[in-house]
Amino acid sequence: MNAAFLFGRSQLEIGAVGEQTGEGIAAVLSRGGANKPYAHTEPNEDAVLAACGARGALVAIADGHWGARAAEIAIEVVRDAHLVDFVEGPERSADSWYQNVLHLLVAANDAILKAQSDEQRSRTTFALALARPAEKLLVATSVGDSHLFVGTPSALREILPRPRKFAALGHEEWTVSRAERAARFDVCPLEDVDVLVAVTDGISEKGIGVADPLAVVTETVVAARSVAPSARAAHAARAIVDVALAAHVANNAGDNVSAGVAWMER
Repeated sequence: MNAAFLFGRSQLEIGAVGEQTGEGIAAVLSRGGANKPYAHTEPNEDAVLAACGARGALVAIADGHWGARAAEIAIEVVRDAHLVDFVEGPERSADSWYQNVLHLLVAANDAILKAQSDEQRSRTTFALALARPAEKLLVATSVGDSHLFVGTPSALREILPRPRKFAALGHEEWTVSRAERAARFDVCPLEDVDVLVAVTDGISEKGIGVADPLAVVTETVVAARSVAPSARAAHAARAIVDVALAAHVANNAGDNVSAGVAWMER
């Protein structure tokens, strides 16, 4: 298994970019290209994870609010309790994968609530996409306004786009049924998807990011297909973050931005 992850605490300089990469995977993160124009608790509250294993590929991303700890916990729950099973574990049905992801959300929410105190009440958005080629399944979930994209050799599309109203992990206690209502899910045929991309909303916030995130990510993924297969994920993730940083500079307003990419050889 190859895995890469970054937490925002490691990237606190305006314009600086952190990168963790491996064959077929990349996690790239930045505080942003300019100062945040809104009140915030910590300079960088994002966290990102990308992984590929013998049986699957995964990207997960979290964007904290009122502190970084909730985003870190969400990614830690994926990394420490689920990642090996998700990308190396045995085949199972579509409903079993749905239940796994559903219970992951409940566990992450519980862990975030348990860590809160009078001094630390952070919450987080969260998005995850899992490709399981043997079962020919794409499994995804999203809580909040981060972006998930999936690509084939001929096209790229966004999945589980932001709704008008959305929830956050750490806001309130979740039962399984509450998680089903609050989060968005997709379990569908994988078809010829070969790349998964997750990006926080630092790429898309009005007056801060780019006007058309899908077009930007599409352009970067198409360009990455021209480089060596082992370098495609790193090329795409860095290009996505660089475009967001350029928009921050142009708008004189920044936000944390991170991208996770997992690229499968199909």
